[in-house]
Formats: sequence, C-alpha cells, structure tokens
Amino acid sequence: MARCICLIYAPLFLILTTHSHATRDVDGTCDVRGSSVLQVTSKRGNLSMQTEDIAPFEGREKTVTLCFRLSKMKVQSLRLIPQDSWSKVLEHAKCMILSSVQSGPAELLPHPDKPEKMMSTGKITGYLLSESSLFVSDDTITLKTCGTTTPLLALESILDMVIPNWRSKSPHKFLKYASFTRLGYMFPDEQIVPHTSWDTEVEYLNKYFEGDDVILGTENTSTYHVYVANYLAKGQLLDSAISTQVALGHLSPEESMKVFVGTLAEDKTPLKTAWKDMHCDATRSSTSDPTIDEFFFEPIGYSSNAVFDERFTTIHATPQPSSSYMSVETSAPLTKDCKRNFVNAALGMCEAGTFSMTEFALSPVYLGQGTPPVIPGFTVAKTSQWLSDNFACALHHYVRESL
Repeated sequence: MARCICLIYAPLFLILTTHSHATRDVDGTCDVRGSSVLQVTSKRGNLSMQTEDIAPFEGREKTVTLCFRLSKMKVQSLRLIPQDSWSKVLEHAKCMILSSVQSGPAELLPHPDKPEKMMSTGKITGYLLSESSLFVSDDTITLKTCGTTTPLLALESILDMVIPNWRSKSPHKFLKYASFTRLGYMFPDEQIVPHTSWDTEVEYLNKYFEGDDVILGTENTSTYHVYVANYLAKGQLLDSAISTQVALGHLSPEESMKVFVGTLAEDKTPLKTAWKDMHCDATRSSTSDPTIDEFFFEPIGYSSNAVFDERFTTIHATPQPSSSYMSVETSAPLTKDCKRNFVNAALGMCEAGTFSMTEFALSPVYLGQGTPPVIPGFTVAKTSQWLSDNFACALHHYVRESL
C-alpha cells in the first residue's frame, strides 16, 4: 500500500455569516432549537425562517464505491437485491431509505448471441436516503452519506450479501475496485469511529482491501481525501468509474433559503429546472431522459437523485448559514466544455462565496488534463492533482473575486 499527502498551503479566507446549525434525523427531519429568525423576501412575499441554535450538521459526504466481478456475485445483478435487504445494510451506516427511482426495469436482458444466457439489466436504481444517496447498478454500489453516518461500517454486511464467502478469498478475485472519497470534514470532532480521522479510515479500509490513498489540497482552502484499491489488469480501462463534483460553501443565506427550504422554495423541482444547463442540453445523449427524485427535508435541507442508463447525478444541500453547503455530483463522463457548464449550472442554483471542484477517474485517461475550468467571477485559490497507474484525481478550489 502506498500513501501520499499533497498539501499546498494558501492564505486563509474567512466569511462571517449569521450563526445557525442543524442536525438531520433518520426520518428526514431536523432538530431545531431557538428563536432567531432569518427574513426572506420571495415572490410569495416576506417570509421568515428560524435559523439560530439549530444543532450543527455535517454536509460534506463520505462516498464508498464497490465494483464487483459479475461472475463472482451471488446474484446476477445487484439490482435484483430487494430494497428490504438494502435497508438492513444501511442500518450499519446509520441512515434509511426514503424513496427510490430507476432508469429502467430491474430485469435481466437476454444475450444477443446466446438467448439462453441472461445479461445484465444495463440500468441503475437510485435510493434517496435520510442522509444523501445509494446508487445500485448491475455490478456497482455507490453509497454517499453525510452527517455523522458510518458508511464504512456497512462494508461487511454488503460483502456478506453479495459475496458470502468473501472472507476466504483475496479481494482481487471478486472485486474490480473499491474506493472511498470525501472532502475535509467541517465538524471532525463530531464524527464516529472509524470516521474520526483519515488515518483511522484508511486503517479500517485496509482490513478489507489493498489500496493506495492520497490527500489533495490545503487545510486553508479545501482537502480531498481519496482511497482506491484497483484490482483491474494493468492497462484495463473502465469508463464507469468517473466522478465530477462541485461542492459549494458560504451560500447566500437569503438565496439558499428560497431554494432549499420547502416552505420558502419558489421552485419545487430545482434539479429538473437546472438539468439542461447542467448536462450540456445533450438531446441525443442518455442525459436527455432522466428519472428524477427531489425531496425537501423538514424544516430545512434538500436532496435529489437523477438516474439515466447506468449513470447518476445527485444534489444535497444544507442551507443553514453557519455550515451552509451544497454538493452536485455526476457519474457521467463530461468533456472540458461540459465540465465548465456543469460548474456554472451548479453555481446558478445558489450564490456561493467559495466552491471546490473534484474530479476522479479509475483510469487516468478519463480525467483529461485535470486543469481547472475558467469560471467567471471566481479565482482559483489552489489546484492539485494526482496521477498514477491505479487512479487519478484532482481538486480545484475557487473563491469569489469580490471577497
């Protein structure tokens, strides 16, 4: 196992905003205490929202991805595993399923040359969770959770369900790759073991896999933590292992409340509204016909999943001023121009003072040049990238020019 820490130090940027906190319960509600009021002006008139003394909430997500070898799995497709079984797995991660959507039926397709042999479903199911999302395709699981959830504690139950005899096998026998990624926590002291530090998380992952890890960025701007165990043959390409994420911070209090608080929202389908701009308006591509699931938490917060073919786009927002955060991630491959459009569309959903763009690809050829796109009104504070035979990733941190 190799480890690398790429830290580039930059000046600290501070923004003072109205104090507020929130914590989300597993049923999709938030714990709210206090009496301070944020006034919001919208098309519906002057509205108010209580924001102070809401318990702190960690918006930055932890993401676990496992890609299995289909021939080694207990089931022919992960999508054939019933929702109740996923719900039991998620108990270990301390979250629950609220709803689900799918890009197509969970039915195996016949092999074009061998009708008697069944193929994969070729689609994906997206589960909206009390804390973020779970995506399940034929051979890949992506579990993305926020707050004080513990997705790494769900690893054993996932492996038990998919590869019952995994303990007697080397991971390369049944896995194509495993990965764990996250940004730096806003409230690290609130995290639960094994998520109390990056060293602890890596130590836990190495109990199951043989991986490499890297930290990109700087504590003064943003950090991106990446762990990958790549079991593909050298030179083998996998275009399904791709991620582009835009993580916004220091959201405009008034604007974020009008977008991500259900009782104040003027647009009840913000992802659907932003979809064409976010995905290059590619009318002939799979992104032209997504199935979208959007949910407003009570009293504050928003999540959405969109699935198309075997890809997904997902948004999660916690707008309370003291820890405001929004992430927009897609697993769809994006050209250089589409990446710029993706970032601009995310920023168009809510005004932000800072944002970080992360890029990940198991096969470095799919990362492109790893250079930060030019975004009007923002300056790149720091950029860093990691390229190896096993994976490639990049982090670009931006600050609004007026700050």
